[in-house]
Amino acid sequence: MKQLLRGINPWLPVFAFVTMFHLQRGSVVDAIIFGSGTLLLIADWKKLVKFHMPERPQISVQALLFVMAISSAVLFFSERNSWQDKVLLLALAPIAVVLVYYRDHGPKPSSNKVMARTKWIWVTLSLVMAVSELFAYIFAEVFQDDLTYPTISILVNPILDSPYGRAIFLIVWMAIGVGLLQIRKGRRR
Repeated sequence: MKQLLRGINPWLPVFAFVTMFHLQRGSVVDAIIFGSGTLLLIADWKKLVKFHMPERPQISVQALLFVMAISSAVLFFSERNSWQDKVLLLALAPIAVVLVYYRDHGPKPSSNKVMARTKWIWVTLSLVMAVSELFAYIFAEVFQDDLTYPTISILVNPILDSPYGRAIFLIVWMAIGVGLLQIRKGRRR
């Protein structure tokens, strides 16, 4: 079993699970998004396609701020789930893939316990969130009670319907994205 799973990206089970969940609930667009990610991870894992990935890309702070400002404006001023949101998602998806899915071409850094622990903490948190969302969805469907068994979207919808809540959410969401990209000065590699 260990040999079979060698080199698997820890995000693969998460993406596969979320894809199946969206297929089951009939959300075709979400299933296509997560299914595409699942297929990309499988193709990379099984080396079905030789990806020509560049070194880790460097992004200027000015470009980052520009993209964040445009994205925030579209998300703040357009209706939720509007065509503008979908165009923004389609425009940002390839950029996001390039920024987060790269391969270091230099000497491989030795994996240490902190890196391994961090990887599995993220996978565990993702799976816990996905499973809790699944059970909330199932219980809400079975008992026809969204208030007793709220999904994350039910909890967040009232906040995102308010302009102030939407603005705060966008600031926090963009800050998390910048943190994950490790753009801050001194963290560039």
